[in-house]
This record gives sequence, structure tokens and C-alpha cells, in this order.
Amino acid sequence: MKRIWMGLIITTTLAGVAVADLSSRYTEWGQGPVQHLMTKEEMAQWKDIQTDAEAQAFADLFWARRDPTPQTERNEFRDEFDKRVVLADHQFTTPRIRGAVSDRGKVVILLGSPWQVGSRGAAGRSAGMTGNPTSTPDGGIAVQSARAEPARQTWTYGYDRKPQFIKQKEVTFVFTEEGRDDWQLALTGRANPAAILRDAVNSYIVSPGLTKAPVFAAATLTQQSLTSFTNSDLKSAYEAARSTQSLPSGPAYLTWGEFVSPDAERFVSFQLYVPGSAGIDSSRKLTLFGAVENASGQIVRVLEEPATLDAVGSDWYIDKSLTLEPGDYTAIFGLASEDGKPVAVTRTKMTVQGLDPAATGVSPLLLSSSIQPGEVAWGDTEPFTFGGLKVVPKGDAQFGTTGDLWYFVEMRNPGVTAEGAPNVQVKIDIEGKTAERKVRMNFPMGPAEITKLKGAENRYAVGMAIPLESFKPGDYTMKIRVVDSILGKNYDFERQFKVRG
Repeated sequence: MKRIWMGLIITTTLAGVAVADLSSRYTEWGQGPVQHLMTKEEMAQWKDIQTDAEAQAFADLFWARRDPTPQTERNEFRDEFDKRVVLADHQFTTPRIRGAVSDRGKVVILLGSPWQVGSRGAAGRSAGMTGNPTSTPDGGIAVQSARAEPARQTWTYGYDRKPQFIKQKEVTFVFTEEGRDDWQLALTGRANPAAILRDAVNSYIVSPGLTKAPVFAAATLTQQSLTSFTNSDLKSAYEAARSTQSLPSGPAYLTWGEFVSPDAERFVSFQLYVPGSAGIDSSRKLTLFGAVENASGQIVRVLEEPATLDAVGSDWYIDKSLTLEPGDYTAIFGLASEDGKPVAVTRTKMTVQGLDPAATGVSPLLLSSSIQPGEVAWGDTEPFTFGGLKVVPKGDAQFGTTGDLWYFVEMRNPGVTAEGAPNVQVKIDIEGKTAERKVRMNFPMGPAEITKLKGAENRYAVGMAIPLESFKPGDYTMKIRVVDSILGKNYDFERQFKVRG
């Protein structure tokens, strides 16, 4: 088992920023991969930022100026940026530098994945990309190995695999390994990388005259009051799902959890997860619909809104947060096509306890194959987001035999030592059954991988990545005991999951 905590290596490479009253949430943002997108003017403006409020306004305007569809709330450019950051971190992080702030990470973030990659010498040892790239299910780049020659790597952007602002048929970037795992962009006579990357930075600004970020009338938790359907087709789809034992459309999974925001607001997060095998066409116009009923059968909340699906590997998901009073509920959520016909529906029963914000406690156990570092702006009730860290629950609890299986638990108000640090221990037991035999993995009680969450007092993340290469295809049960050694509290979790061949 390898222990990799999701607090990715942060390297401060942006020169001097005024940090008089800035929280770490904002200073780390300016020192992170977003710096690759900043113009010289924006870098100068950022250095003059003094407060969190100024930093937030700067970030909002920064993204708005690059939004290709400024009339809508979704910013497709920012979504693509986040995906490239995850790819760069995954491919290029080394013991000395975070992948997304490295030279190779910068090029991937600004230009995307190259059309062709070649390497010579020691590059095959640690470069992360060599040979001709092909796509992998998680959006990464698989490459062929190269023969041993002086350590260098070439990335070529050409034809349909280059940004439109590059007028040449193809351009090539060269990286040299100045030290072990120290890959730097080299100056060559074949291209002017600085000019190309500068053109990339400028090309992404589509609204240069914008002086203030637009404000959209997005529904907040306190404004969510829809309790009846306005679309008769969606109402019929909901009633059909409610009245039958077997759901009337494709496979979907509903994950939910009860949480407390840093401002002591109780809320419930839901995730509708649709596996790629369901054949959902995410480019079609889809609607998220559903309802939450109380124990008396009364509808207390209706969902009926355009659905924007996010990809995770070859699967899709959409998540929401709602406020619900303590009690027993049945939730039915689904996706419908433009003509109102359901394409995926699921339902589940749940009990909302009504958490005490001041009490010691833990979140539900989340199993995931995707944990992503967030950007500046995250809402206190944003679903499955903890201190800016986005956890994407694996709704179907089915994993492949490559990559990592993450477990994640949020701890609220744990006991702390005289130095102000919690003392948390974790024990993990995994039992499974494969085609050949029964499997048992036991990891004795030991110190937990724990990280303080940003933007909240007394909130900590406990988690670890378990390499899926350790598992044969089969059915498994994970049992975890989390121990707060200071307060003497034990928290026990149990989850089933499947590993596919």
C-alpha cells in the first residue's frame, strides 16, 4: 500500500506577492498553476492585492475575462483548465516539484497535450511522456519507450493537435533533464517557446474590456423552495419511478451525505452517478429532475433544471446540495432527454439526523478514484468539497485494476494536543473474493494521513490512496476504524466495492 496524501506538493514560484492579510487559501492560489495564465499586467495587479476580498474579486474577474460563454454561469475555459491541472499533477509531479507548476505542466496547461512526443537517453526513466502518445481512459497519455541517448524530450504540436493561434503547421518544444527529475524547457532554434506561450496567455482572454465579473442569480440553499414540477413530462417520469419496483430507465447511482459548513449551516449533498456503459450522450440537452419525499409521502423539494454533466474517467456525474430538516426521506433523482423521457433514474432512502455544528464528528466514508485540488472560489455548501478539495465519490463503487482507490473522511472538531494538533489512528481491513480464492488484507492500527482543511477551523481530512494494482478482479469489503486518541472516540466504517477485470 502506498501512502499518498491528496495535499499535493505546493511549490512557490510566483515572485513576491503582498500577503499582508491574505489567507493561505489565496496565497497558494496565486503561487499555483493559475500563474501560467497571468499576463504581466495581472501579475503586477496580484502583487498589490492586500485582502481576501480583493483576492476573490481579482479571481472572479480573472476567470470571467476568459469565459467563452459569458452569458452563462458555467465557465468552460475554467473547466478545461482544471482538467489540465489534474493531468499535469498526475503525469509530472516529482519529489521536488508539483507537476502543474513545472515547465512541462505549464506547456500542457497552456497548449494541451502534444500531438507527438519523443525522447532520448534517460528520458525514458522519469520523463512521464516518451514516444507517440495515445489517450487512456482517465484522460492521461500513454507512451512508448525510447532508446538510451542524451536525456531530452521533444513535444510536437501540429495539425489538429495544436491551438488555433499557432499558425505554423507544427511547432516543437524541447525539454532537457538538468538533474534527476528536473525537466526544464530549453531554448532552441526550432521554436520560440516564450513567444508561443505568451501568445497562448493572451489568446485565452476573450473579454479584455471587462472590469467586473458578472453575477448570476444562482439558487442558494436558503432560496430552494420548489416543491412541485412545472414540466408535466418530468412529473410523469418521477411518478413512474415512484410507483414501480424496477426503475424505468438506464443505470444510475445516488450517493448522499450529511455535512456541516464552516459557518455552521447543515446541508445534504447528493451525487447522481451514471456509468459510461449507460450510453449517455453528454452533448445532448439533458435535464436533472427528481424529488425528495418525507416519511408521510409529502414532497419537500423538487429538482427540475438543466443538467451539466462532469466526466470522471469514462463515467459521468452531477451533484447538488440541499437543506433538509432532520427526518426520514426517499430521494428519486434522474436525467431526462429534451423530450422529457428519462434516460437514467435512481432512488434511495435516507435518514437526516441534524448534525450539531459544535459537536465532534465525522463525515460518511467516501470511496473515490478522483480527488482534485480546487481553485479559489468554492462555496461553503458546495457538494463533496472540503477546504477546496473536490472529492468525486465513485457512485457505482466499481474500480479497474489501475490507478488508485482513495478513501476519504472529514473530521469535525477532533481533540487536539497541547500543540494544537489532532492525534488520529487508523486501522484498515479488506476482505474479498476473487475467482481463484478469498482475499484478506490487514493493515494494523497506525498514525493516519491527516491534513488540516483550508477555510475552516477544526476541520481535518483523513485519507489515503490504495493502488488498485494490489487487487484481483472480485468483490471486496473495506472496514476502517478511525480513532481520535485525544478524546478516546472510535469511528467505524464499512463499504463494499468491486474491482473489474
